Amino acid sequence: MTTILDTARRRATLLDYLRDGPLDKRDLLDRVAASRSTIDRATEELLDRGLVRAVDGGYEATLAGVLALEQSRAYERDANAIAAAAPALTPLWKESEVDVTFLRNADVSLAADDDVVRLLAELGSAIRNADEVRGVFPQIARPEQLETLYTRANVDANLDLVFSESLFDTLASTFPGWLRGVVLAGAGRVAVGPVPEYGLVVCRAGDDREAFLLTYDDGRLHGVLRNHGDGAAWADERVDTLRDGATDRSARIRALDADLGFTGVGDVTPPFGGVSAIAEGGVEERTEGLLAGGYAVDGGKLRTPAFGAEGACTVSFWIQPNDPDGGWQILLKWDYVAIALRRGELHGMVYDPDREESRAYTAVPVDRLDTGRWQHVAYTYDESRARLYLDGELVDETEDDYPLHIAEIGAALGYHYRDRDTGVHEPTYDGRLYDARLYDVTLSPEEIEGLVTTTGPTAAAWDAE
Repeated sequence: MTTILDTARRRATLLDYLRDGPLDKRDLLDRVAASRSTIDRATEELLDRGLVRAVDGGYEATLAGVLALEQSRAYERDANAIAAAAPALTPLWKESEVDVTFLRNADVSLAADDDVVRLLAELGSAIRNADEVRGVFPQIARPEQLETLYTRANVDANLDLVFSESLFDTLASTFPGWLRGVVLAGAGRVAVGPVPEYGLVVCRAGDDREAFLLTYDDGRLHGVLRNHGDGAAWADERVDTLRDGATDRSARIRALDADLGFTGVGDVTPPFGGVSAIAEGGVEERTEGLLAGGYAVDGGKLRTPAFGAEGACTVSFWIQPNDPDGGWQILLKWDYVAIALRRGELHGMVYDPDREESRAYTAVPVDRLDTGRWQHVAYTYDESRARLYLDGELVDETEDDYPLHIAEIGAALGYHYRDRDTGVHEPTYDGRLYDARLYDVTLSPEEIEGLVTTTGPTAAAWDAE
């Protein structure tokens, strides 16, 4: 049985004209691309439903007709919004509390899509410009991705975060310094309580609000949705509700024994090295395309700030390995770009998760490495050619045709995976690393040679151990 909304939706064009009526059938024939018999049937149906009425001079819509027309259009709008968001919502439980208000006019992208880089960059920008950042998060496979909430936030911004119990335990044991940084930064607060399967971040700057909903598949980022206006208002209210049911853990966090930032606990962090001049703001002119330089210590891994790139990249760093042939040692990993010592080679490559294979592979035997001195490593890729440089010399290159996409994430240095699925790592790189740099362009051989001649570690940067 058809409903009154079905009729209003099917006869929407005619009903819209009659909203501005009265119009007679000749007027309708002039406006609607339909035959007289079709106009007659439609008019009779609308009359029977009480959506229009006959008046002198023809027909006009009734109040019921206007309301039904508006509701039918809202139905169409919401149906389209749900259809657009459906792929990003796939991992969520069927009873997850997500209001269609947030889906209306939302920007939507899957983690595998090119556009996700733009949405994540907009999240970083919203955090950087916000007076207040509020968010809730479930357990995620890569909790270090939360670094953006701390490193990009305005120093005067209020941070108010709610974590699941399991995520809080992970952060407290692995990244306690980050938690302390959040709580000690201005009016920062951290609480623990029941949270949904998705992450929700609301950034407020003055009277403006912007909200991001992050969905996860087995803890890995699956989709990103961004909205403002009414959508952000719903997200704000949702965070309020979850915050009211959470327990504040700020006092416990202040008691944690850790330096501020993404640092390890006590003395477990190995002495991998210092911070580059770029990280300290000591370089006035930076090479075009430079996203980040230097690193911080993170529970054994060394991390740069979180950035993404599209289409081209360059990674570079200085290396002084003690045991170049000592098993699988990841020197630098930026999303799926990796430089590693393995199987008697220093290699650079891009991993293709869809095909489960390495692409853009370049390598040089480890006997080219000298354990007694610093050497500079650089890897470039521009979707068609990968190049590996050692001390500014091109040592290998390969042709490839692979669309490069690097998610917005910090590069990790000096570790290997103990459990790849959960991201558990061991800081087993035996040696030193210095001045890691990330670029979203392909540096020329001349520019790489410039890094070799101007950025080497100085004696002052390395005290005797």
